[in-house]
Amino acid sequence: MKPTSRNYYPLVFFGSLFCLFMARFGAESDIYCLQTIKNMDTSDLLSSWDFESNTERGICRFSGVECSSNYVEDRVIGIWLSNMGLKGQFPRCIEDFIWLQTLILSHNDLSGYIPNDISAKLPYLTTLDLSNNYFSGEIPKGIANLSGLITLLLDGNRLTGQIPQDLGLLPRLRDFSVANNLLEGSVPVFVNNLNVSLSYANNSGLCGGILGNCDESLFGRSFWYSFIVAFACSATSVLVSFMYYYAPWTEFKKRRSNAIHPLVKKQNTEQEAELLPLAFHEQGSKELSILLERFISRMSFKELCKATDYFCIDNVLGIGKTGIMYKAKVSNSCILAVKRLYDADKYKWKFLLEIMIPRRHRHRNIVLPHGFCIEKHERVLVYEYISNGRLSDWLQSDEGHQPTKLEWPERIHIALGIARGLSWLHKRCNIVHLNLDSECVLLDKYFEPKISNFGKAKFLNQTVEDHVRMKFFLVDRLGVKGYAEKDVYDFGIGKRFFNNRFLTTI
Repeated sequence: MKPTSRNYYPLVFFGSLFCLFMARFGAESDIYCLQTIKNMDTSDLLSSWDFESNTERGICRFSGVECSSNYVEDRVIGIWLSNMGLKGQFPRCIEDFIWLQTLILSHNDLSGYIPNDISAKLPYLTTLDLSNNYFSGEIPKGIANLSGLITLLLDGNRLTGQIPQDLGLLPRLRDFSVANNLLEGSVPVFVNNLNVSLSYANNSGLCGGILGNCDESLFGRSFWYSFIVAFACSATSVLVSFMYYYAPWTEFKKRRSNAIHPLVKKQNTEQEAELLPLAFHEQGSKELSILLERFISRMSFKELCKATDYFCIDNVLGIGKTGIMYKAKVSNSCILAVKRLYDADKYKWKFLLEIMIPRRHRHRNIVLPHGFCIEKHERVLVYEYISNGRLSDWLQSDEGHQPTKLEWPERIHIALGIARGLSWLHKRCNIVHLNLDSECVLLDKYFEPKISNFGKAKFLNQTVEDHVRMKFFLVDRLGVKGYAEKDVYDFGIGKRFFNNRFLTTI
């Protein structure tokens, strides 16, 4: 008998029913896992997580949770829970987030072993940051199967054993740190060694690679230990004499320095270590491209021209002081935002800041650059496309047009998100924005705010000595009191006082 369309109705019905069931099951598993993580919060920093809505759409608004749409429903693709006071073992329920790309659980009180099957459960991971916890045991060999991994940070734990040699075969790896552990043996040989930022500090048992030959390292260590002990004994009297005669003069100079420079005396060596490679930006475009490729993908100008239809005016998203933002569509139908700078030489420092600050200090409320282009006199930045555009377009009306309606719950959600981003920059990163306004805040499809435009950013809490060591690449970037207050003031101003429209619209 010839089949008719009616024969397919049951198949379509049960297929749709199955899809709905899987969507509901996936949403419930996501909610259950986030409830488990909230129970690990000993500092009540996740008190804003409200599970009453009991939908995947609701959890996508949670602080530290990032979602993305696939064919069936919204699923979690990012967990950003750094320094949240989480206590316990690695939350195995995270394995239910099969679409997870970013997992950041650094600076918590997590302990136990890192799951051996993490690569099988979370195959799409690109960022894995478990640094500064209390994890023990060996590094799982299966991590080497995460072919898309870009960042792997395991420093500041109690990991033992050897580093899996197959980690050196990860093709996209750019950041790798196992510093401050109890590891031993030979370090891996990375296939793209020039593009990988490596850190092995404070692992006395490691050798090979940049640490020196393994056979010679044991002899070298014992020799230097003996030499240091002998030298310390012979130099003690000299040091005592030096401190006796020169300590009073040193204290006098220190007091005088404090009187002349009323700065906040707090070390900022972490920022110096992260941004020190920027000192080489004067060596040329080629060297700068190689340097930045350690942190972000490089794209060709020809590819960007094609994606923007040769920077067609119809694709313009916005025009700023430093460049023009275009909408770009790449070959895989992905939508991106491309910022082409006006003057490469004039804005080269802003270009570096726009890349380094968001990449080295990631947060869900900060716009993350995805790529860059340096060719001849062209400087181009590539960002994710933020679908709801600038906050200013939702708050302020153009001439003859009313602003798009924005309800008060959404306004509160946006304000809290901006506050979290600023707090992260000020307290965790020692950075002030100094150019914050509604045009610098972008809104994604869930109205999650993302701070952008770091071209005028400065660094807080640096001593005069820090500034002297960094002055060869850091010009007029010395943070002083008052900068953080400016960010807070800008955060509270919706319109400039000289705008006449202040009288009619909010």
